[in-house]
Amino acid sequence: MENKELAQEIIKLIGGTDNISQSWHCITRLRFNINDEEQVKVDELKTVDGVLGAQFQSGQFQVIIGAKVAEVYEEIDHLIGDQSNDSATVKNTSKMNPIEVVFDVISGIFTPILPAIVGSGLIKGIMALFVSLGWLTETSSTYAVLQIFSNAVFYFLPFLIAYSAAKKFKTRESLAMALAGILLYPTMVEGAAKGANPLNFLGLSIPLNDYTSSVLPIILGVLLLSFVDKWITKVIPKSLSIVFTPVLSLMITAPLTLAFIAPIGNVFGQYLEIFFTSLFHFAGPIAGLLMGGLMPLIVLTGMHYAFFPSTFASFEKVGYDIMLLPMNFIANMAQAGAVLGVIIRTKRVETRSLALSTLLPSFFGITEPAIYGVTLRLKKPFYASLIGGAVGGCFYGLFSVKTTAFSIPGITSLPTYIIKGTNNFQMALIGIALSFLVSLLVTMFLGFKEPVAKPEKEEKPSKNPENAVNQQAARQVNPYEVQAPITGQIVPLSEVNDAVFSSEMMGKGVAIIPDKGVVQAPFSGKVVTVTPTKHAIGLVSNEGVELLIHVGIDTVSLNGQFFEVLVEEGDEINIGDHLLTFDIEGIQSKKLDVVTPIIVTNSSKYLDVIHTGDAYVNAGENKLLMLIH
Repeated sequence: MENKELAQEIIKLIGGTDNISQSWHCITRLRFNINDEEQVKVDELKTVDGVLGAQFQSGQFQVIIGAKVAEVYEEIDHLIGDQSNDSATVKNTSKMNPIEVVFDVISGIFTPILPAIVGSGLIKGIMALFVSLGWLTETSSTYAVLQIFSNAVFYFLPFLIAYSAAKKFKTRESLAMALAGILLYPTMVEGAAKGANPLNFLGLSIPLNDYTSSVLPIILGVLLLSFVDKWITKVIPKSLSIVFTPVLSLMITAPLTLAFIAPIGNVFGQYLEIFFTSLFHFAGPIAGLLMGGLMPLIVLTGMHYAFFPSTFASFEKVGYDIMLLPMNFIANMAQAGAVLGVIIRTKRVETRSLALSTLLPSFFGITEPAIYGVTLRLKKPFYASLIGGAVGGCFYGLFSVKTTAFSIPGITSLPTYIIKGTNNFQMALIGIALSFLVSLLVTMFLGFKEPVAKPEKEEKPSKNPENAVNQQAARQVNPYEVQAPITGQIVPLSEVNDAVFSSEMMGKGVAIIPDKGVVQAPFSGKVVTVTPTKHAIGLVSNEGVELLIHVGIDTVSLNGQFFEVLVEEGDEINIGDHLLTFDIEGIQSKKLDVVTPIIVTNSSKYLDVIHTGDAYVNAGENKLLMLIH
């Protein structure tokens, strides 16, 4: 499809422009706030040529496009125009839990301004590279000019955030930027540098702080402005609004921001930076192992945006980041290693061609095509990438590898790891090599099962209706039956609020809304996988049926809380054995869905995977699935 046609088709399947309250994009995804989720045709969107995937995640609807996302968004933006629907936006936000609201706000603010941030960060990296090669000196006028180019965006970052936050909070951009100007006024900056005493304004003490490069103060200030401006607009008569509303909005918001909100935001940002920096100083290898290994899951769920304020606070205070960007870099290189492993090991031309197309973008930090198209689909390569990222992250944490600028975590960001007088760059290269090679070798060792191609000789259906019925009956001779592992109500897999399961990307099956927090063995066999976070378990029957039992949606975020695993990987199991227990109420208290997908991950080996038809099942008593050979 051409970009315009693709944009039109996406908007149509989302429910039209009236169903979109806000839209933006990141490196590979279109992101939308939707007014009515029921109007979105997710399954149809996934089949559109040019769409790699589609899902609801962290209160947003995301359409994964890949490299040409900016061009497609330009067409979408043109079709949508400047429309907005405040009441619909509030309604949509009210459906999110508090964590989803935070992720949605931070994502909506930072994603539109990332090009400027990334561009400036790359200039800073190029400067470091040229200095290390002797092509540029730090005392030259050229270096001074380049420093202006690279530092301007970060110095005046509150202006960019103010504009983007105003669009997110549905308030006037000009007033938001005026508020940013107040925070960055020379009196504030110079007073902070001199340690001057606070100013007095109508009894309010205004501390003189330096808010250059800050994040939280302006976000909180614009949030306050959005409420104040809307309230004043309702109170002031329309005939006087154009004169008095802006004056009153600024006169109320600015003093409160300067006296209370901005200082609190500044202190909170500093404590965030101190917390994460201390975490890596005191438990560097462990923190790195967890962050590097779990980063793909963090990014897929949108949780990485929660680290943005502390990342910018770290750049502002100490001039580098040791957490988000380095760990993301390591994880991306692990994805590249896993993809190369697939390319080497696969015997299918189609898989090799797809993997090759995602390899180069992975090196440049664009890994969604690799994850959705290759590693996650084949499963074991994805696990290998988590292991590679964990090893590389552990190494980075051990040697406190740092980046000096915000940039896309790919090979183009390597110059930002050059720090004069240190071996930081060399350690960065070693960590990348470790992550890449471990992921590659583990993929080669574990291997993977690909979708089975259609048999060369396929029995043709008979034209005689009686013979056709007999052929169908013959296929269903001796079906393999799987018992229900959990007691509860049956839900079709298509209704599970997770694209990976509902699209049958991982295999066919059903889901259960549990009444009891116990998982029992649905057959006799072996435990092959227990996730570190205890929320999912993989089994294989003595007959070769591979089954995944995934308790809840996004329960990986609980890190094992409310779960107790009663078996270990490699354990032999008998039908009815208790494998796992979980606290249903505890999980629900965290605003997470307990619906549990039961997936036959090697569905391609069978002609069909059929639900027995019961609306309610008891673990160990009722049949759940029939697998037709």
